[in-house]
Amino acid sequence: MVFFVLTAAATLTVWTLRRTAPRDAATGGSLAVIPSAALSLLGLHGAGLPAVYGGAALAGVAFGAVSQGALRMMLASLDEQDRAATLAAYYVLSYLSMSLPAIAAGAATQHYGLRTTAHAYAVAAALLAVAALAAPAVSRRRAAHSAHNNLP
Repeated sequence: MVFFVLTAAATLTVWTLRRTAPRDAATGGSLAVIPSAALSLLGLHGAGLPAVYGGAALAGVAFGAVSQGALRMMLASLDEQDRAATLAAYYVLSYLSMSLPAIAAGAATQHYGLRTTAHAYAVAAALLAVAALAAPAVSRRRAAHSAHNNLP
């Protein structure tokens, strides 16, 4: 049921945000990662199934929003003849980026236990979300700095 909630929330989010600016969708999705991780950890620490399902729903919102925003931004910048190959590469990388951490977490659980692994996974997800939120600002700042240095 947890995976159903996550995928249903992601599906509804993609449909709901289909006309939202891609950068806004990706930013909103990145912001949803942190409370999602917090709710999931609360569920692990005894807050019960509502926290687990709330965390799954927010994770689905985050996944749907970030995936749609990133995909739309990427495809919009490409020539038509490059879209199919880029889309294929995007999906391969997407599935690897979802499956490899899950496999690593499963292996880590055997060595460190569920709580420790869940905490590490949640912190890593939150840090990656913060990095994703900061990256566009850093990129804009670097571009502005380069443009300023290249003035005659």
